[in-house]
Amino acid sequence: METFEAQWALDAKHLAEAQMAKAATCPPWRHALFGLMMGGLVASPAFETTIRFAILAALLCLIPMIIHSDRKRMGMFINGYRRGKTRIVAIGVLIVELSLYAVSVVRGFDHHDHVTPLLLGIAGVLIGTIGSVIWQRVFVREMGA
Repeated sequence: METFEAQWALDAKHLAEAQMAKAATCPPWRHALFGLMMGGLVASPAFETTIRFAILAALLCLIPMIIHSDRKRMGMFINGYRRGKTRIVAIGVLIVELSLYAVSVVRGFDHHDHVTPLLLGIAGVLIGTIGSVIWQRVFVREMGA
């Protein structure tokens, strides 16, 4: 009887993970929004202080809106820094985006270059969008779907 119960529990776990993976499939706009947020952060040093702070405030306001949207659409919000291979993807994207931001800050603030931060912002959008898609694929694979 214990073997049957253990197998039933494992089957239930796998079914729940497969359902989570299916529910976690995001529409393309969700990946693009994440990319735009990352690109906006990277590009922000191209702007004067008032506009830069407005951009940063808008990005911070988008975070709870995305969480609310995910919960409404999927019934849950999955933290990007969860255990597993998804954390490796998330940290990799974070390292690249923060590196772009650091270069953007130096070029924008120290060299008064407003073009380089905008170009790096475009790269940030692409990297953020692609990183979000990769993160989702890794998550779905980890959930066994």
